[in-house]
Amino acid sequence: MQTLSYLRPVLASRVTSQSLAELEREMLAIVSTGDAFDSLAPCQAVAAASYHLGSGGQRVRARLALHAGSCLSLTAKDAMTLAAACELLHNASLVHDDIHDRDTHRRGQPSVWYKFGDEIAICAGDLMLSASYLCLSQFGRVAKLPELFALMHARVASAVRGQCVDLKRPRRSVLSIDEYKKIAVAKSGALLSLPTELALLAAGHSHALGLARQAAESFAIGYQIYDDLQDVEKDAARNLQKNEKSNSNTSACNIVLILQADSAYSRPRDEAKKIGLQHLLQAASSSTKLPARVGEAIHTMAMALHEKLRIQE
Repeated sequence: MQTLSYLRPVLASRVTSQSLAELEREMLAIVSTGDAFDSLAPCQAVAAASYHLGSGGQRVRARLALHAGSCLSLTAKDAMTLAAACELLHNASLVHDDIHDRDTHRRGQPSVWYKFGDEIAICAGDLMLSASYLCLSQFGRVAKLPELFALMHARVASAVRGQCVDLKRPRRSVLSIDEYKKIAVAKSGALLSLPTELALLAAGHSHALGLARQAAESFAIGYQIYDDLQDVEKDAARNLQKNEKSNSNTSACNIVLILQADSAYSRPRDEAKKIGLQHLLQAASSSTKLPARVGEAIHTMAMALHEKLRIQE
């Protein structure tokens, strides 16, 4: 995926550099819990997870949680707990995604599996996944924990389901646009909506969870399309390489390639752009209906990306 660096100023109004530095310390501490860092037998999973977290990233999900927590008057500690839990989940998914996709680099440096091997990378991803639940267990409003844990599991399960569908598509099959959207929503939308949903649930606004998910899912589709438009040639080349090796013609999960395979679309790039713009407007619309101005961050993100996609050649 392309960088989300342009979103940094969008999410800066309620998120300070000090809180982000605290977030980094919190995540590293949680990942290292129970590890003695014995010089004779250091835990490679901890080292690999720490290496990955240290590679940077825009921390968009953490920023969304901190923004929502501030809007909803959660304590700074509780907002940080939600932010760290969501960010650990997301980073676990990235480590596992790189294994599945055989991507050798992430954030400008060797990906975890490429540096440490598949086995350690799997363990590092599992460690961050488990650490996210440990992090959430520290949420101060104890009575809310059963609901928060259930919600987090539901979104993780959705992301896993989407990944499985993408990985196990039958050979010689071409996705439909609806199937493409479902995969994008499951793989990206679930963990993107989670920060806002957790904050809303913690603050007693469970009635707004549906709107938060609609906004995040629409944004996820729009962003995936924006990303696909940057990667058409790369995905086409990767797809050709896979087909030559496996004697299959399964298309890469790129909307432009999907539209190219359908004779009904004479200008697949333009059609993809149109679909992406529509979903980003839907995300902006849904976000405005969220309580306590929680949706401001998602709305601004959606409109900023809408403008970038609109002027894209």
